[in-house]
Amino acid sequence: MKLARANVAIVCVVITYYLWAALAFNPISPNGYYNYLARGWQAGHLYTPIEVNPQLLALPNPYDPSVPDEIKVHDMALHKGHYFLYHGPAPALLTIYPYRILTGKDLPEPIAVFFFASLGLIACAFALQKLNPKATPLHYLALGIANCVPFLLHRIWVYELAIISGFACLSVAYAFTVFNRHHLAGLAMAFAILSRPHLALALPFFSPRSWPIAALGLIATLLHNYFRFDSPLEFGLHYLIAGPDQQTPNYSLQNLAPSLYLYWCEIPRLLSHFPFLAIHNLPPLNLPPKFFHENIMGALWLCPFLLVSKPHWRPTAISLTLMLFLSSTGWVSQRYLVDFLPLLVLSSLASKSKPALQLPLLIFGIATNLLLHIQGPYNAP
Repeated sequence: MKLARANVAIVCVVITYYLWAALAFNPISPNGYYNYLARGWQAGHLYTPIEVNPQLLALPNPYDPSVPDEIKVHDMALHKGHYFLYHGPAPALLTIYPYRILTGKDLPEPIAVFFFASLGLIACAFALQKLNPKATPLHYLALGIANCVPFLLHRIWVYELAIISGFACLSVAYAFTVFNRHHLAGLAMAFAILSRPHLALALPFFSPRSWPIAALGLIATLLHNYFRFDSPLEFGLHYLIAGPDQQTPNYSLQNLAPSLYLYWCEIPRLLSHFPFLAIHNLPPLNLPPKFFHENIMGALWLCPFLLVSKPHWRPTAISLTLMLFLSSTGWVSQRYLVDFLPLLVLSSLASKSKPALQLPLLIFGIATNLLLHIQGPYNAP
């Protein structure tokens, strides 16, 4: 099924915006964490080639958050005298490592993020065309912009690359499902799991015909953990060099209410100057113990059009399942919305709604996403 020319043009405009956005705010550096990982693979091991400071190894507890920054590498997993990534390996498998093998050079992480963002958008666009042939260019513009993806493009680091890889693979998997290509959907899901392991929670909502191939991603993840950390269930968090209370998720039902408020309802702070909004880091509610959160704006400000449509069940079920899992962890960050929000946006845009209600909300959502991208994750400007 082909996209109408006007819709193709909008998708191309959004992809061009992605490229500009990825490059405008981020240095083209060869020293991204995933590039270090690819260098390690090329040398024949699973750890990065970053030398660990002997002063850090000599400490009785090198994981103490108070250890000076000068002798540690933040957010790497220190195990057996080496630095490992705790993030999923799929971004390196799909882009950075093949590029290194072919060229002998590093692939800057902003370019990899641009690739995955574009791939995810194209997959969602084909799915939208199949589900809603009457979708307008404004729908496709919202599909690419009003989903929190632009937010990731302001500050690109290892976190954003893992998340956008998961988004792309999950979107491709769903698009293949829409077109009844279930084995290919399973392959895409395998890479989604290798990007963000909790994306395996989406599997029950895919066809059982996709499960055997998707399971290869889960098996590869467990083996990868075993060969790095001596346990298939150890993702490296217990060895993480990070801030307080970040080594283990604090799974609890008491995290749900504050997390859901922050993910959906937290209001932006209005400014009198461009870009006219900022995101709060002081929510107006009591937080549970060891609850970690960063500056955030709720999804209803980013895509209010979700309120005026009857969504499709499958992408909605996937999104809500992932959202509830994330809400239980006690970790809340704006970038985590990209795990579940884009498919929910696709589900809404693919459904029938009253144009008189949807039109202004689509425009509002596009505008707030663009302004949030310019503002940045920590109110950078």
